[in-house]
Amino acid sequence: MKSLLPLLAFCLVGCQDKVLGLLDNATPLVNIHVKVTGDLQALRPPGTLAETPHLRVAVVWGATYLPDAFCAIYQTLPLDPSATAVAQAGCRDDFGFAPSLVGESVAVSADGTATIPLINLPNAAVLIGEVTSRIGYASIIVFDDRNESGTLELHRAPGTAVGVPGGPGGGTGPAVGAPGDVTPVIKGDFVYGASFVSMTQPDQRIAYLEGTFDANNALYGLFYPRAGCGGPPTGFSVLSAGGFSAVDGLKAMATGSAPAEDPTTCGTATLDSTVTIPLQATETVRDVVCPGGGTSGTVRYVAPAAQPDWQQPWACMPVVYSACLVGIALPGQDCSTFNAKARPSLAIAAPPGDCKGTTHFLLKGCATDPNCATPQWDYTTPAKLPVWWPCDTGATP
Repeated sequence: MKSLLPLLAFCLVGCQDKVLGLLDNATPLVNIHVKVTGDLQALRPPGTLAETPHLRVAVVWGATYLPDAFCAIYQTLPLDPSATAVAQAGCRDDFGFAPSLVGESVAVSADGTATIPLINLPNAAVLIGEVTSRIGYASIIVFDDRNESGTLELHRAPGTAVGVPGGPGGGTGPAVGAPGDVTPVIKGDFVYGASFVSMTQPDQRIAYLEGTFDANNALYGLFYPRAGCGGPPTGFSVLSAGGFSAVDGLKAMATGSAPAEDPTTCGTATLDSTVTIPLQATETVRDVVCPGGGTSGTVRYVAPAAQPDWQQPWACMPVVYSACLVGIALPGQDCSTFNAKARPSLAIAAPPGDCKGTTHFLLKGCATDPNCATPQWDYTTPAKLPVWWPCDTGATP
């Protein structure tokens, strides 16, 4: 990823979690007005039709999500059929909204309207930039609160931190009880829409800016960028953009720039305006409740200590990715020396579930960096090389 995706160094300034709203019945800082449209009944899975839906909307602040280079390349470009199959099964939307922190949530009225009072300023952990200029973005997510918890529970991809049993998207799981108790079933929340799903689609996002927006701040150009749009005002606002194509986004990432929006689709409004969210099938919007993990999103790197599940899509892939794969030679880079056939990595998709995930088995590397200087493991010697290893060993041809 270092060869394709710029490393983001961002400042997370520590402060108390809640600046306002420490007292009960505090006056809201602002109110977000929401209108939900569409026919919910037509979108509900057959197994839930006997339930009474509890439709709610929640403010969810976004994380700094960087797609793994493998996902960014092979989910967008038809370069390798095996790799494409893995990416489609195991990679989330390369340019999709990734959740970090669930905020306020309210029920949707029978007429489809809701007003969300924001009692607290966003946690500093979801703001990008420095004290004098930092920004956060949120998506308004529509969900069926099937477990009636009053809030939206996020889920995790297979192989990462454990999520809520059942997770969003409809699974069910047992709750933990005392020995001998009858174990109840926890119903996972269903997501039915979001104001900000992906940068490749038109979006309406809630913005919060402290200080003055700096258009030249490289961090802002990589944090859900709106290149070609004006900056937001200080405080809360509603921003809109028309989106860009995944191919344009990939080419821009390869050169460290931000893909441009059509300026005629850009908008800035106050929170007096209404955020309209059309209902849609859970399968098309599920990623918005699946957090990414660090700079590799839903991709993890592991040692080949055990055989993978060969029933899932898999492919032998290079450990080091390069902009040369998309036909871009960066300054000082000679694409003629790039060996795309050296494939000492086994990429395999996680089993189907609420959230997607991909595992890269590395003969040598680290859990957080496949190209680390001091590897955590090394299986490249003949004595340690797994007998089931299907890929090259990385030796120079």
